[in-house]
Amino acid sequence: MLHEVVDPADPVQVAWLCDLFRRGEADLYAQDEADLALLPTLTSTWMLRGRQLKVAAPGTNQKGSVSAACDLADGTTLWVNGPKRSAPQFVATMHQCVLRSLPRARIAVLLVDNAASHRVGKTGWVRDLLDFHAGRLVLVFQPPYSPELQPVEKLWRQWRPNVTHNHTCAGMDELWAKSTAWLRKMAARPAAVRVAIGFSDDCSLIKLAA
Repeated sequence: MLHEVVDPADPVQVAWLCDLFRRGEADLYAQDEADLALLPTLTSTWMLRGRQLKVAAPGTNQKGSVSAACDLADGTTLWVNGPKRSAPQFVATMHQCVLRSLPRARIAVLLVDNAASHRVGKTGWVRDLLDFHAGRLVLVFQPPYSPELQPVEKLWRQWRPNVTHNHTCAGMDELWAKSTAWLRKMAARPAAVRVAIGFSDDCSLIKLAA
């Protein structure tokens, strides 16, 4: 039986999913979003005497969002930039995962949180994509307020000090370029991504979400 949404508290559904992983018929991706802002996140930092870091405060703050998905088995990282967290951005990320898994003859399984933009309704962006990719895409929703179960949160912990903390970018184009350059550097080193996200066994990770 195929499922489009797996409840991690349902042992039958989890067993079905774990069986797919054992047979090599599914890829498990962890997906999450992070925010960019022209107004830098100020944090404590070491500076040489007489060379104080100066961070400009923009007159008008601008924001953006990055949605990333990491294959927990090999560290492959995909991402989609957008003006804000939204269902279209989430759908675009899922679509990338399906397009990667399809030639591998595998189902794309995404471990996601319960953000409003991720919800599956009778209509809407997420519903349409699930219908379009029926049998090729499965969502596993984590319990509410459980960021500790989301491996990509650990990737953001490295992304933020390298991109958003105390940045001196003059505009969003420069900040977007900085974010994309860092993600490309990480994506080119999948083994480093696996270390960053604290790689776990597929089935044990699903069971932890229960």
